[in-house]
Amino acid sequence: MDKKYQGRYGDMVPETIAGKIVGGVCSLSGVLVIALPVPVIVSNFSRIYHQNQRADKRKAQRKARLARIRLAKASSGAAFVSKKKAAEARLAAQEAGLEMDEGHREEDIFELQHHHLLRCLEKTTVSS
Repeated sequence: MDKKYQGRYGDMVPETIAGKIVGGVCSLSGVLVIALPVPVIVSNFSRIYHQNQRADKRKAQRKARLARIRLAKASSGAAFVSKKKAAEARLAAQEAGLEMDEGHREEDIFELQHHHLLRCLEKTTVSS
């Protein structure tokens, strides 16, 4: 081969117009074949990554909510038991014919409802 048909460093380059057109089409099509799928792959990766981040955040929020519910349940549990015993004592006193204070009855109902709501909240948090 002579130097007329060689490019720099010994590469062969096309000399004719048709050869240059074919070479240009080949180089552009090679770049496009590589470049076109990249945005699709990146967008899918980004979507899945954000879905996983949201799922992790929901799990952490659920765990924190459940911890707060259990803490409230534990702290109100001892008070609930003592109120229940006091209510039983008042019922026993009422059956014995002694007077019962109506203010305590409202508190007892409130405590029962509060404890019931905490149990329901805990069940729905665990199941979701």
